[in-house]
Amino acid sequence: MLFSFLTLFFMPITIFEFGYITEFWLNNWFLPLIFFIIILVINLFFIFNWSIINYTKTGNWDGVSAVLEKRIYDKKIITYSNIRLLTYAYFLLGKENKIKTLGKYIKDKKRSIYNKTFLMFCCANLISDSNDDLQTYFEEAVNNKFLRGMDWILINYAFVLISGKEFDKALEMLKRIEKIKHNPVLELTKLYFVFIASHQDEQENISLLKENFIKKVNIRKFEKKFEIEKGDINILFLSKIINQAKKWAYGTSVS
Repeated sequence: MLFSFLTLFFMPITIFEFGYITEFWLNNWFLPLIFFIIILVINLFFIFNWSIINYTKTGNWDGVSAVLEKRIYDKKIITYSNIRLLTYAYFLLGKENKIKTLGKYIKDKKRSIYNKTFLMFCCANLISDSNDDLQTYFEEAVNNKFLRGMDWILINYAFVLISGKEFDKALEMLKRIEKIKHNPVLELTKLYFVFIASHQDEQENISLLKENFIKKVNIRKFEKKFEIEKGDINILFLSKIINQAKKWAYGTSVS
């Protein structure tokens, strides 16, 4: 960045005569100011997050969670990035109860952030709650128009209903996922669930839809998109099911 600034600073010499340099910088005095503000912001960011960066590099998720717990619970710094990273740390540590506690806290303290991060907390409920409790949990969620990621919420709800052998109701939820744009992972997961929940005489039609899907999305394209989607905790949790969906469609497992 310093090299870029010096290049910008001395560039007028290569274009104008030396006498115009002073006039040029008097008219563009704000450029050095912008540069140094950018430098200051970047340095402040790294100073503020230095401990998290070091803990993340070494895979010390207990250290990451300790820093973020202090920020969120003590200092009340409730941001999307803090919640996302803390939930991820809890997930890797297998602390689903702490994920649930965090979800309840965010819901109580900052509902707007909770609406954006709801899907991050679902995995903890799916691990520990009974089927009846999960149905109540997701029934409330699908009726809340403020929650982000409604398509995946419906997928999670359908999974719970299929697990409880309530196939007709699962199909109703899946039908609510209508227009899927540029998300083959979501599309195939839905198609797989529809296949599982459908009666045997209807599964042949679903198989035809599957064939159309794999013609449209080859296996490499699917895997590439799936690897990107794994950055989402909800997708990471559902990866085993998505693995099954891919094996059903392509005849191989997800790497």
